[in-house]
Formats: sequence, structure tokens, C-alpha cells
Amino acid sequence: MIEGIISDADGTLVDTVSLIRRGQYETAITFLTNHGVPQNDIPTYDNYEVLLNKLVGGSARQTLERTVKALYEDKAHHLEGIDYDELNGFLDPIQDRLAPEHVKPFPGLASTLSKVGDAGIKLAIFSSGTPHHIVRNFGIALADQVGDYAALYQDKSQDDQTKLFNFVQQLQDVFHIPTLTIVTSDDIGERTKPDPLSVSIALERLGLTAASAAILGDHAYDMQAGVNAGVERRIGITHGFDNEDVLREAGATEVIKSLAELVPLI
Repeated sequence: MIEGIISDADGTLVDTVSLIRRGQYETAITFLTNHGVPQNDIPTYDNYEVLLNKLVGGSARQTLERTVKALYEDKAHHLEGIDYDELNGFLDPIQDRLAPEHVKPFPGLASTLSKVGDAGIKLAIFSSGTPHHIVRNFGIALADQVGDYAALYQDKSQDDQTKLFNFVQQLQDVFHIPTLTIVTSDDIGERTKPDPLSVSIALERLGLTAASAAILGDHAYDMQAGVNAGVERRIGITHGFDNEDVLREAGATEVIKSLAELVPLI
């Protein structure tokens, strides 16, 4: 009997694939232009996307750094003096502007959360994103269900951890989930997936063993984190970044195509 689900966020529950691609691209080209890279060496969106799709994973900052370095592998002089923390600092304002247009719930998100609550299943969301990203993306995706909390990410009067706490309480109340926790980059630092730390924290907070939980994710790193944490049931979902072959190779024991298949499966 599966007592809890440990689910990835972006690309699994919330469709942020377009936001990640567009946000990372606009961040990179804005920074690189300011850094003095000539226009003829600034990549097109299509060229950047090809690299990004190969290198996405871990934190947003890690993905930005890997992609920019790969972009100028043969023109390393453009990388001289780049401060990747400064580069990453461009990301949130750009994604905040793009998010209302590019963030969407995957079909069946609200009904799946309701079914999880009705079945008494505990839920953890494990993400390499920040509390700000979680509150923003889930708030927009579940705007019809969470009401005023959809705009919580824009509230400058609260810090991000307070916003996350309040948002978790709202989700728990709306969907009647017995235990809900969200593990973010604030909890794990640089130990992003496939490191098992986020899964271990989720299991501890849910009060579950690895044998009583299932991992859900759209990326090879999600499956690998589950393997590394000893979670025996690892469910890949193909509506995000990786396909069935990649997910199974990374350790998925089952693969589904949509959220509607999740609760009946477990």
C-alpha cells in the first residue's frame, strides 16, 4: 500500500516547460548582451533551446551556467569575467513577467490533488526550485482553486518562506491532503537531484519509509534520486521533459502519460 507520493513540481504537476525555456533564454541573452557579447554571437531561441533541453536539471542557476558554458565552448573568451550568480539574478524578474502567460496546470492537476486528499494519501513535492518559484507557479496553475493566493508571489510584505508556509496551508485546506510538505532549494542547498537528500527530507517529514512511498517525476534526475534514496516504486510521467525510454533507463518502474493515470495506478 502506497501511503505517500513524493512528486517533482516543474514538468510533472505544473507545466512550466515553456516558462523554463523562455525564461532561461531571455535571462541569458539579456545578461550576455550587457556583458558585451556581440550581437552576431548571441544565440537564437531555437539554438539555445537545443542546448537547454540537453542540459536542464538541478537548480535554475546550475542549468544557466551549464548552458552558457556549452554555448561558448568554442569561443571561451566570451565567458571571461562572467559572474554566474549575477547571471542568475536576472532570472526571477524575467520569469515573473513571463509566468502568467507561460505557466499552466497539466490536465487533471486539481482533480488529482483532490483524489490524493480523498484517498488519505500524504504528499510531498520535491523541487530544485526556490520557495518563490513554487508559490508563483502553483499559484498561477491553481488560480481557480486558491483564489487570492494566486498572486501571493507578488506580495512584497512577506518573506518567501512565510509565503510558502501560508501557501502549503491553503493547498492542504483546499484539497484535504492529510499531510503536505514542499522541499525546495532552501532545504537542500547545492545537493540537487539526483542526490537523494530531497527525497530523504520528504520521507522524514511525511513520516514514511522508502517502501511506503512512490516517486513521481518527468525527468531522469527524479528517477535517479528515487533510486539513490531506496524508493522502490518510481513512476515516470511523459508530459514533461523526458520520454519513456529515458525515464525507464534512469530507473522508472512504471511510466504514465498523464496525471489522470496516477491515483488509479497506486
